[in-house]
Amino acid sequence: MTTAGPSSASPPGAPLADIEAEAARLISAFATRGLAVRLVGGLAVARHRHRDVPATLRRTYGDIDLVIHPKDGKAFKSAMVDLGYAPNVRFNNMRGDRRMLFTDEPNGRKLDVFVGGFQMCHSMDLAGRLSLHPETLSPADLLLTKLQIVEVNRKDLTDALTILLTHEVAPPDVRGADPDHVSSDRLVEVTSGDWGWYTTVTDNLARLPELAAELLPGPEATAVTDRARGIADTLSAAPKSLKWRARNTVGRRMTWFDLPDEIGGPIDAQP
Repeated sequence: MTTAGPSSASPPGAPLADIEAEAARLISAFATRGLAVRLVGGLAVARHRHRDVPATLRRTYGDIDLVIHPKDGKAFKSAMVDLGYAPNVRFNNMRGDRRMLFTDEPNGRKLDVFVGGFQMCHSMDLAGRLSLHPETLSPADLLLTKLQIVEVNRKDLTDALTILLTHEVAPPDVRGADPDHVSSDRLVEVTSGDWGWYTTVTDNLARLPELAAELLPGPEATAVTDRARGIADTLSAAPKSLKWRARNTVGRRMTWFDLPDEIGGPIDAQP
């Protein structure tokens, strides 16, 4: 696991220039304050590497994404100011029940905050899941955030490959179990009740073998491909809800996803 602490050369409360070190500083500070704040996005995947990965899977990070519990909103906003971040006041006042934005002005970075859940092309309630891992979302939830993107890009597929390369896939989805496997139970829970989730996730799983063959050496490409196809088979075989089956009769003739900018407004809204 990548670990880094605050630089002694930085003033107290000042964001660090190294974005991975800054993510570690924030998570430590929130834990000290008793706030259930978890990393999401590429930096969360980086915190889960746990081993060397091929250089083809490594990438740079432009911003920091977090998920917080709805009850922590007021304390979180206060902590962010203490930690050297400027709030986007207008956006946060308008959308703060779902999403908030802050700026690290010295380093020119944005910090995007999801409140209680993850809302992009599909929505996922996370308020009850922030205790599964001490720093990030669980590996299964991280994988879902990467595979829920309809117009998925190479960066997000690469992050999905990294998760599957560095984690076994196993059923348990409970606190106290090994927190560093991808829970197939969780993947089934999300996709077997929602045809849209299922469709986007399985579409993107089908894209992973080709990218794995391009980016990974043979044995690792095979391992990731086997895991991706195994997950797809598990999701396909799982019993589906009545709602899922009804939506399946309509299929792709009706849009099954949201456009991200329609959830909480555009993320580049001016302060």
